[in-house]
Amino acid sequence: MQQVLSNFSKQAPYFAESKPAEHCILIIDDDQNLVLTIKEKLYNVEEFSFTVETATDPLMAIDLMNTLREEGVDISLIISDLSMPGMQGNELLEESMKYYPDAKKILMSGNPTLDAIIHSLNIAHLYRMLTKPIDDLDFQTTIKQAIEALETEKKLKETNSKLKDLNSNLAKIVEEKVFEIKSKNKQLTDSIHYAGLIQKSVLSCEDQFALDIQNAFTLIIPKDIVSGDFFWYHNDENQLSYCIADSTGHGVPGAFVSLLAFGSLRESFEHTKFKNDVNTIVSNANNQFKKTLNSNTNHDSVELGYFVLDKKTRQIKFCGFKISLFIVRKAQLIELKGSKLIFGSDSIDSIDESYIQTFDLLKGDTIFMTSDGFVDQFGGKDNKKFSSKRFKMLISIIGSHHPEKHRESLMKEFLSWKGNNEQTDDVSVFGLTIT
Repeated sequence: MQQVLSNFSKQAPYFAESKPAEHCILIIDDDQNLVLTIKEKLYNVEEFSFTVETATDPLMAIDLMNTLREEGVDISLIISDLSMPGMQGNELLEESMKYYPDAKKILMSGNPTLDAIIHSLNIAHLYRMLTKPIDDLDFQTTIKQAIEALETEKKLKETNSKLKDLNSNLAKIVEEKVFEIKSKNKQLTDSIHYAGLIQKSVLSCEDQFALDIQNAFTLIIPKDIVSGDFFWYHNDENQLSYCIADSTGHGVPGAFVSLLAFGSLRESFEHTKFKNDVNTIVSNANNQFKKTLNSNTNHDSVELGYFVLDKKTRQIKFCGFKISLFIVRKAQLIELKGSKLIFGSDSIDSIDESYIQTFDLLKGDTIFMTSDGFVDQFGGKDNKKFSSKRFKMLISIIGSHHPEKHRESLMKEFLSWKGNNEQTDDVSVFGLTIT
């Protein structure tokens, strides 16, 4: 049986001071003299500290690798002769992959074959082929480069492992944050949905309005869960009082403003003796709204259209704050233009008769009011605003249609124009055909 050579450690005088070996090198060759020669050549590689393990038989080398692995010894470099009895060097390197797959492998041969080199490259990741007799400078350079490549790969693996751990931790943190955000978002959304229910319970209802008033509709399309647009009405056998309004902003802020404006208007109406006294109702509502917001610095306001219709005489009294009233009479459009005043503005103390417009309606006339949400919606093939001009043309056409089709026609046109665009603002439209 071939002898397994004893361990060898590089020590002083080769190092100025002793330090633990950083690498372990395994040499396998059936020529014991060549093993000793390679050891001597390793003396001159001073950049690294290492121990050397040797074997003169492939099978013993396999047993040695198994033992060293069990002892926790990490082999950095395996140098093997190609032609040995019982097992070729390329076959031994293939076997070494089971024990030390990351070690750099070097083959030595005086007459290397191409098949052996290709086999080692493909199976054992051969690092270098050295031709005997081995040149000292070539040997030293190869050993240095092999160890440097191994250390670089090891550092890269350590870095990748740290990055993997960091990514895993980051992914966990992100997952936790996403869950937290989703939970808070759900709580917030649930709260807004509940606020929407409260708002609907306070404000006037579209469906109830359609039941109370024949040949009339109100179309409300909120941009968000809750709306800054609202309408209010009071109906009795003699007259219909109606208001459509667009509060500052949309969503939750607009919804709060809408509730305050709605409450101010309803309270003013209830405390006004003559229900057809438009200027008193609107003036008091405006003052009450300003009083409610007296500590507010955001200048919240409302665009509003308000009218009273005498059912017997068909006479209508209208007051508009940047909202107009349109009358469609036999495909002709008449506009009672709203003033430039803004409901809730500090510049308004009272609404005198000059802001009230009176008009005598005829049977078959259809009246419309709208907030700016419809006309400001972007869409169409050129992605432009719907515009007031296009809206006037639209109601001039549908005004002559059967009243039951008015709301459906407006909704269809709005959705068609909007397409896949985000809704720009809350939308509210009112329509009534005089009978």
